[in-house]
Amino acid sequence: MRILLTGATGFLGSHLLKRLLSEGHDVSIIKRSFSNVERIKDVIRHENLLTHDVDTTDIEEAFKKRSFQIIIHTATEYGRNDESIHKILEANVILPVKLIEMGIKYNVKSFLNTDSYFNKENYRYSNLLNYSLSKRSLLIWLMQFSSKIQIMNASLEHIYGPNDSESKFVEMLFRKIAIDKVDRVSLTHGHQKRDFIYVDDAIDAYLALIAYSDAHNFSYRNFEIGSGTCLEVRELALKIQRASGSRTTLGFGDIAYRSDEIMQSKADIKQMTELGWRQKISIDDGIARILGCYAEKSLANLN
Repeated sequence: MRILLTGATGFLGSHLLKRLLSEGHDVSIIKRSFSNVERIKDVIRHENLLTHDVDTTDIEEAFKKRSFQIIIHTATEYGRNDESIHKILEANVILPVKLIEMGIKYNVKSFLNTDSYFNKENYRYSNLLNYSLSKRSLLIWLMQFSSKIQIMNASLEHIYGPNDSESKFVEMLFRKIAIDKVDRVSLTHGHQKRDFIYVDDAIDAYLALIAYSDAHNFSYRNFEIGSGTCLEVRELALKIQRASGSRTTLGFGDIAYRSDEIMQSKADIKQMTELGWRQKISIDDGIARILGCYAEKSLANLN
């Protein structure tokens, strides 16, 4: 299959790109000329991969070089570093709308959007308000476009795995508790419940959606991607502490809850299981894999 992918240099997108190439798909990626390609350096010259730098080449050139069956949008801008609203809208609304318009023009069958669990219950999460608003705005446009191109919206729960961005909560826990083993890590009371899904399971879900879109005709479908269970944040921190043998003090209660804290989120995975998808990696297995990955990296650095 010929696939156009955004966000390939990010955490989710890089894992997806490698799986797509390993399974024989022809993939074109949209990035910037100055994007950090460290995560995909081992496949950047793959014979089935084409790259397009949108800051130097018109985005339509990608569509002229290949005829795509599906566009997968994983690129996102969270605004964690006080990025301007314009920058957030450019990544989360303008770029996907441009891609959909090109997709319609060049007869692409499907568009797969990566959404956040923030949007499931119409939360107004002040911590990432501009991000949340931009993702919600895009949903309106996706529904508008669904009469002209198949739309799948993947509402992704709390994805985790090795070598994620240090700004992500789970990665922060691993770094401070298991790797750096700081004296104390400040946390809330940690009673928030999250649906944690290991990155490999999330990629399996995306592959199932790609296959579904290729075999079926529809206008708009929403899929929730997660484990289907939730775990308290404090229990996750304790599991990491126990598995790593760390003596880091877990400062539960050091940080107050936000006034609009999301206290529970869990994916309804019925539609995904109907596609034949199943979670393979439990939270304990995921923790062990991440710790093993960092142990291997530490050993390699010593050698």
